[in-house]
Amino acid sequence: MNDDDRLREIADESAVEQHYSDGIKEKERNRRRARAALANNTWTENLATDPVVGGELVGRIRLARSHDLIEAEDFYIGTDRFTGDNYTVYPWTAPIAARSFYRKSSAGSRGSEELDALCDDVVGIRAFVRSVDHISDLQDEWLDGEAHDTSMFRRQPLSIPKPPSRALADRVRATQPEPATDPNSPPAATPSGSRAEATASEEEREPSIPKETRDYPADPLRTKSVDTEPTPPGPPLRTADLLRRQLAAPKESAMSAVLATLQPDQYEAITALATVDQILQGHPGTGKTIIAVHRAAYLLSSPDPEEPDDSRARGQVLVIGPTEEYVGHVGRALRKLVPDANLFTARSLPDLLEQLAELPTTSAPTETRSYLDVDLGLAELVNQAFTRAMSDAEGRPGAADVYARLVGLLQDPPDGVLEPEWAEYLRSLPRRYSDFRRDRLRAHRGLMAYIGIRTMEDVPRFGHIIVDEAQDIHPIEWEALARLRNDGGWTILGDLNQRRTDHTFASWDKVAERLAIDADGAAPVQVLERGYRSTAQIIQFANQLLPREDRVLYSLQTDGELPEVRRATTAGEIFHSALAAAVELWDRVSPGTVAIIAADYERMRAQMPRKGWQADARDRSVWKKDGRAIRVLPAERARGLEFDGVVVVEPSDFPELFGRKGVLYTALTRANRLLTVVHHRALPVQLKARSK
Repeated sequence: MNDDDRLREIADESAVEQHYSDGIKEKERNRRRARAALANNTWTENLATDPVVGGELVGRIRLARSHDLIEAEDFYIGTDRFTGDNYTVYPWTAPIAARSFYRKSSAGSRGSEELDALCDDVVGIRAFVRSVDHISDLQDEWLDGEAHDTSMFRRQPLSIPKPPSRALADRVRATQPEPATDPNSPPAATPSGSRAEATASEEEREPSIPKETRDYPADPLRTKSVDTEPTPPGPPLRTADLLRRQLAAPKESAMSAVLATLQPDQYEAITALATVDQILQGHPGTGKTIIAVHRAAYLLSSPDPEEPDDSRARGQVLVIGPTEEYVGHVGRALRKLVPDANLFTARSLPDLLEQLAELPTTSAPTETRSYLDVDLGLAELVNQAFTRAMSDAEGRPGAADVYARLVGLLQDPPDGVLEPEWAEYLRSLPRRYSDFRRDRLRAHRGLMAYIGIRTMEDVPRFGHIIVDEAQDIHPIEWEALARLRNDGGWTILGDLNQRRTDHTFASWDKVAERLAIDADGAAPVQVLERGYRSTAQIIQFANQLLPREDRVLYSLQTDGELPEVRRATTAGEIFHSALAAAVELWDRVSPGTVAIIAADYERMRAQMPRKGWQADARDRSVWKKDGRAIRVLPAERARGLEFDGVVVVEPSDFPELFGRKGVLYTALTRANRLLTVVHHRALPVQLKARSK
């Protein structure tokens, strides 16, 4: 497909999407009107309170012939079901989308003989790329593997007042890869004759498609090919070229939905029944957070009539992440995929635990003094204290009553025996619960949350619970989560190589045991082997921190640059050097995202205003100057996030926990495309081989 043809096709599909989006908005307005009419006090219903979200097209399917099931030779995949004058859109969650667009195996899938026959006749698939809220690119894939001179789809008239003007053509052309010709040559003629121009003039409203970001200019002195392992077993990649272009494109500050490029193995995990338990183990960049967000959206979508009752969640879906930054990162994608925010709850683990403990929210990470702060033995002591308090109380005991019984175990041990280490631990606690609550030590958050949920009258209830970055959850915290009322299954995602402490479980089997989702003593673990986010060069550099047997490298991006290692001549210069490196990265990836991750975060943060940078009022971790924006974060708050460029400051300052550098490993692997390490002190011995 040449440039003019591509522009014409994009303009046509953009026109269809506008018509589709308007139809979805009207459908939602009608639903709200109907709901208001049924309400007893309709005057309290404000239809304009929540914005009405339109639909988005994900892809299009070409069939060899027309089928009775759809009475057409082609149809669209989108975010919601809709039937237009000359087209039909099926939701991405429907069985027809699973089998045709996402190529989910027919073995064990839900559907009918008619659907089987239709999917066997799929001859071509078109996937759309989005820039902000508009189609900016597309890829056609003929399933016969042959080149085709004609368009995959017949053009049909569609009366929509949105012509592809020259401005539109220029914007769309800007999203395409730079041609090999002279960049100063004039643009090709604007295409005409699209179905969109049937009833509109040049001056009427046109799609606002912003310019997509440019490619990263590579430094030829530092670019190096990396040999990766063979492609892991599994289904072939879908829309491989489109996927690689998307992976290489600069990212926005918040996560976006990636419905067009979901891979078959990801889609399989996303669309598992709501009652199915899954533990997904994967290195950084293997798509864990992508699966978490899209699984929540799938579980909250409307089921197809032929799908089983347990295919979707019966109740709210709870999404738990490590930090408030993570919640903000995934929030936009969740709201886009699930317009009704009442259907899901996204919380950081510290925030959720503090809610259970009825403590003011601090969002700070848990800091243990010893394993006793979070051990399962402490939960068992609380259980015994709760049993004693129950026997004394007329109703359910309060948290203060259980705490008093816990401390009282010193004088009246269970079975007359209290191990010395636990006796010493209980002596270290405040004598009264009110003192303990005022203390609010982060080390005791898990204990207080567990007491809180044990004494809670109305425990929160959910239809499914999703936990991301789960490797950092402590045993007593798992005990608290296990007591939430979960009517569905668990989706657990994490990477045991990124554990920040040995006070967390070293095996998923232990997690599965606490949640009672193990079968014959084994956890339902699936290993995610394909690396999507980071380049092979970054993963290979970070993998030096792992045991040799864990240094598996399956990266789809093999054309990146080697990470750069810079040495500051003095300790006082290091933060200036880090900021200068971040500015250089920003100039290369703009308008992508850049972060500085430092163990000595407060000192780095203090340098920013001294250098003329101002903190963003909405997000104090973002600093702005001269049109640039750089985030400054400690490693624990960068978990689950990703950036186009990352500067890691003084690796030797990152804690080593029981011989592992999981915190540093997490920091290094936040980078998608470019990584710079700035240091003054000696590097960790594992990284010295790459230093320059």
